[in-house]
Amino acid sequence: MRIAVFSEVYWPMISGVGVTLDRLVRGLTERGHAVRVYTASYPLPPGATDPPEVHRSPSIPLFLYPDVQWAFPRQREIVADLRRFRPNLIHVATEFALGLAGIKAAGQLGVPVIASAHTDYQKYAARYGVAWVLQMGWIYLRWFYGHADRVLAPSRIYGRFLNTQGILHTGLWTRGVDPAEFHPRFRSEAWRSRFGVGPEDLLVTYVGRLAREKDLGRLLAAWRDLGSRRGRAQLVLVGRGPLEDELRRRAVPGVHLAGLVTGLTLSQAYASADLFVFPSATETFGNSLLEAMASGLPSLAVHAGGVPEFAEHGRNAWLVRPHDTAMLGAGLVRLLEDPGLRGRLAAGAQATARARRWDAIHEALLDDYRLAVAGRARHQAA
Repeated sequence: MRIAVFSEVYWPMISGVGVTLDRLVRGLTERGHAVRVYTASYPLPPGATDPPEVHRSPSIPLFLYPDVQWAFPRQREIVADLRRFRPNLIHVATEFALGLAGIKAAGQLGVPVIASAHTDYQKYAARYGVAWVLQMGWIYLRWFYGHADRVLAPSRIYGRFLNTQGILHTGLWTRGVDPAEFHPRFRSEAWRSRFGVGPEDLLVTYVGRLAREKDLGRLLAAWRDLGSRRGRAQLVLVGRGPLEDELRRRAVPGVHLAGLVTGLTLSQAYASADLFVFPSATETFGNSLLEAMASGLPSLAVHAGGVPEFAEHGRNAWLVRPHDTAMLGAGLVRLLEDPGLRGRLAAGAQATARARRWDAIHEALLDDYRLAVAGRARHQAA
């Protein structure tokens, strides 16, 4: 098949959506499919060149979220490029200007559209104090998703939420994890020593965007309230985002900012921890939590969003009520002080991760692609 993907977010921008799409492109290419990605313009790392599958549109930083670029697609240029590429299907992964460009191009070329929903805008709007826009927002999203043959959610939980908003033609495109990238064998004493953590000390790690919707302020408050109960344990936040400067200014004792890491260093950052903490209640799935599970970590997370799709309290994670600093702190104490519980959760986590391989997930997505293409062919024949 020949698949065109439209998304404001793609490499080198690192986020859950960007990493998922990068994995998708690699998985499709490895299976012999051709992929073209239409995305925004981001500064490339020094010495890097764009991947051959990428077509970029001019962009500016998004006013509420400057790490994300708002694209200004040149429709005629995109359609001309698509005609040369000859896609069987267009996959729109964001609902903004590039998603609209993909939908318009699909109409012009007569090819089917698959949409994927990645972001819980309802919760994001509440966190950023713009909940009032959601009434109009859902009118737009229903119209947008109405152009797709199917709307794929990362979890059944979020799919059911879309159904309550009148988006009924939903399906599942869940997430997996690669044991070659995330595994306990990547544990590194050198990584731990960077933060003053000795072999007998405990290292607690968060991996993800440093942003308001991740509830990191509550995590730091819970950590600070532990006081002497945390002993020599250290908390490392891995990632970058709009809260990074504020978090540095706070200088909470025992908290370290490791910045954005990728590749082997990211694998080591996970596997070198003794406990993973994930306070976000806005996740439609929770990629970082699954990567932590594959890395052999017990995890403290909140029972919200798409997390309960694969995280089960007491079996593979310790789940607490969202937006509750006291409960988050109590969970930290329980896990820091109970090595037996950490071991049981780690074993359950690895079993969960082993059951979520990307191969089956990619094949299920390709089945959705094929159904959409076949449906369009039947429609055109009729």
